[in-house]
Amino acid sequence: MTRVLLLTVVPFFFPIIVYILWRTFAPLGYGGSEVIAQNKWERLPWRYLVPTGIFSVALSIIVSILFPDLFAETSAILKAR
Repeated sequence: MTRVLLLTVVPFFFPIIVYILWRTFAPLGYGGSEVIAQNKWERLPWRYLVPTGIFSVALSIIVSILFPDLFAETSAILKAR
């Protein structure tokens, strides 16, 4: 279950979470929390965030296929030897 979480869920939502945190804590010139307080919050750029998340998921799956030992349990590696 942890492997599925790390390979699919986290890479998909990570760009969105980083963007929301950046918009919340960024200075006023970059549209930080003061802009939110003034109700000038811009819509999230979903057309950039969703493809970035999909790319991150695809990249993590490709890496797990190419290098399965990176995500394998230690006991499984020791049994294979």
